[in-house]
Amino acid sequence: MSDFIAGMPASQDKTLGSSLAENSAKNALFDFYRMSACLSHELGILLPQFKMRLAVAESCTSGLLGAAVTQISGASAWFEGGVLTYSNELKHSLLGVEKKVLKTFGAVSIPTVCQMAGGVCSAAKSHIGLSVSGIAGPNGGNDEKPVGTVFIGLSLPKDFSVLRKKIKIKKGQALENGMEQNWLKSCQLMKHIYLQNESKPVLLGAFETRARHFLFEGNRESIRQSAVLMALYFAYENLID
Repeated sequence: MSDFIAGMPASQDKTLGSSLAENSAKNALFDFYRMSACLSHELGILLPQFKMRLAVAESCTSGLLGAAVTQISGASAWFEGGVLTYSNELKHSLLGVEKKVLKTFGAVSIPTVCQMAGGVCSAAKSHIGLSVSGIAGPNGGNDEKPVGTVFIGLSLPKDFSVLRKKIKIKKGQALENGMEQNWLKSCQLMKHIYLQNESKPVLLGAFETRARHFLFEGNRESIRQSAVLMALYFAYENLID
């Protein structure tokens, strides 16, 4: 391909390069919607078996997580809703994130996403809370928390591990073909390569909350999409394991 392009006039070279970049972006977007739809479908199979409903709290993803969940028909049977809390003030007033936590650890931190996940459970009266906060860039990063830093929080009922042992869950088949299987394998790999820290479960009222710390690469949109996919996978993984 490079030899072919090298022999082309500059105008055609630029046109082809732009076309390749456009197709690559379209394929990436298609892959995101395909994978997020598959994961959301699986959550829609699992959650009703536990008779549980999900709520989400978002910061850097700005509603993309809720949109990914609701692209599935019938999501209202298991999805309560979401809260977009971009500012620290809303994280505190709507989700109950302590001001001391925000001041000490920052909005992009494990303690904050844990309280966001627990807070959205309380606010929405849901059984499961999923939260995301991060730095999507291109600005806002530093040496301690570079662009691509994302924390994902998950709250489950504190007796969920006991309940899970009692129920013989049935998984769906949306993740059974080649592409989805390859993506799931890459998720397992990402847990070891990109996972910077995983918190121990913390009890917050009636919920057991945990979080994961990721460092994603790419532009603003790809970081946000990666955060959504890994958030959905985090919930899926904890429901089946």
